[in-house]
Amino acid sequence: MKKYYLLILSLFLSLSYQNTKAQSEVTFYTTEGDFVIMLYDSLMPITTGNFISLIDSNFYDGIIFHRVISNFIIQGGDPLGTGFGGPGYSIPDEFDSTGQLSNIARTISMANSGPNSGGSQFFINMRSNTYLDYDKAPFTSKHPVFGIVTTNWSVVEDIAQVPVNGSDRPLTNVVMDSVRITTGKIGLNELLANQQIHIYPNPVSDQSHIYLQNLNPSEGLLKIYSQTGALVYEKTLSLSSGNNSISLQEFSLLTLKSGLYQLSIEADGQVFSGKVLRP
Repeated sequence: MKKYYLLILSLFLSLSYQNTKAQSEVTFYTTEGDFVIMLYDSLMPITTGNFISLIDSNFYDGIIFHRVISNFIIQGGDPLGTGFGGPGYSIPDEFDSTGQLSNIARTISMANSGPNSGGSQFFINMRSNTYLDYDKAPFTSKHPVFGIVTTNWSVVEDIAQVPVNGSDRPLTNVVMDSVRITTGKIGLNELLANQQIHIYPNPVSDQSHIYLQNLNPSEGLLKIYSQTGALVYEKTLSLSSGNNSISLQEFSLLTLKSGLYQLSIEADGQVFSGKVLRP
């Protein structure tokens, strides 16, 4: 009875995560079959933003799952296929402040070599690995969860069962032929309901835009703060009523040092805010 209860509880939690926190849908087209992951865009904007940006650049096409451990994880995202490669930059660890996300079975999480060293590598949990969560002894920073497998879990299980060598590398490469966004990214209306700025792509590039919705035509004051709370940039904007799309090329954000920044826009008696990563 206890095992049955835990199974029901686990299923309930998985469905709760899936239905209430996942927005973007990502399909992995692999040599073992296809499977779908839903991302936690609103809870993990930096991590999912980085993942989506890499997908949009076709970064994962042709990359293998280089580490496969049955009943533990499958890991991929390294363009070198050795476990030591990445996108050429790192992103800060990002953890859900509500504590609702955990490394349970079917979740996808960031691989890293220590605090704030994530980039493109990820792993999918084949079982509950909650000791990999944030702030679990002996470390204070571990692996951020940013999505969950929702369709064709059996394909992921098949990948986990492929024969491997002594280094946990599959004897026959399991290749991500392509990885694509197959359902729209987080809805702008949902973000605006929380008075958030949507910055995409994020980490930022010369293609990034700020998206927000303003009630009336007005001037807005854009401010950018460093992680220490120092004001590093300020500029007045002209905002229209309704949806606004503002190119980051208009500002000096792209000249800032690499790091995580807080961006806010004060307009029409409201304050919109969001995180932005400068790689």
